[in-house]
Amino acid sequence: MNRTSTSQIPAPTTAPPMRPETPIGASPAPRRRKRSTLVLGVLITLVGVLGTSMLVRSAGDRVDVLAVARDVPAGAEITAEDLTTAALPEDPALQPVKASEKDSVIGRRATAPLHRGELLANSQIHGGKTLPDGQELVAVEVQRGAAPSDALAPGDQVKVVSTPGKDEAAPASGSKSASPEEIAAKVVKVGAPNAAGAVVIQVAVDSTDSAQLAARAATGRVAIVLAAKG
Repeated sequence: MNRTSTSQIPAPTTAPPMRPETPIGASPAPRRRKRSTLVLGVLITLVGVLGTSMLVRSAGDRVDVLAVARDVPAGAEITAEDLTTAALPEDPALQPVKASEKDSVIGRRATAPLHRGELLANSQIHGGKTLPDGQELVAVEVQRGAAPSDALAPGDQVKVVSTPGKDEAAPASGSKSASPEEIAAKVVKVGAPNAAGAVVIQVAVDSTDSAQLAARAATGRVAIVLAAKG
């Protein structure tokens, strides 16, 4: 019997699977984006922290000043009950009296009416207690044409005269009331006219006349007459 020799055919080899090619530069992109996002977040946080710090610092730069606690008529003496304190940011445009000067303000007189809630300025109080004994300072606001303000100067002797109201007629000549009531005074300071032409004139009067003059000045029905000099 013939033995047939068979040759063994090698099994076909299977090629390894091909790895997909990765484009050069494709993988670093997400990493760069994450890094940029992180840097942006840090910058935003720093800006927020700096802004908050500036706001806190500006809010802390405050100064205690004096404010008016209740209405005070012109010429009245300022008491401790008339004053209160307020904390305001420092502003060169504002020049209120500092709270630390409260003791030096008490006892001085208002040169103009003080209204509750407003800040107290040096221009609203008399510069010092320089009046002679027996005299007091009264601020008199006169309307346009009711005082020779251009001719007035500190030290002038004047007469503060009561004037009739809008609906009142002037007293007839020869009547008992023909001579209007007047109070002798001495000019201490002449203010600048306001937009309406009214002028505040500070005058020194006898203590016995100060209350009466302050009441008349509050009505606005007064005029100032300059006495002849010399």
